[in-house]
Amino acid sequence: MPLTHDAIQALPNWRTAAYLRDLLMDSGVLPHLDRRLLLFERWLAQRIATTENTEHARMLQHFATWHQLRKLRAKAARSPLGTSTTQESRQQITQAGAFLVWLAARHVTLDACTQTDLDA
Repeated sequence: MPLTHDAIQALPNWRTAAYLRDLLMDSGVLPHLDRRLLLFERWLAQRIATTENTEHARMLQHFATWHQLRKLRAKAARSPLGTSTTQESRQQITQAGAFLVWLAARHVTLDACTQTDLDA
């Protein structure tokens, strides 16, 4: 296995992957990246992979990429991320997924969603 962040991210056990990555970053083998950002990215990949509706998975991926990850990466570039920052992003992804499921149960697509739907 190549010693890269991507290869370690693909390991099946997240705790083992996090421990191994921390050791390799501390020893200088891998470049240092924000640990909480890496854990969030791993959680996100699993969250998207377990979303049954492929259209919902695609929308969540776009939301995560263009809003959540962009914001987290910018913050991580300035200083280490806090637990509450990544937890808030996880919660927003979870709520966005729940909203998509709720809309689907009402037979409403996201592009057809109205203020009345949002108010309900």
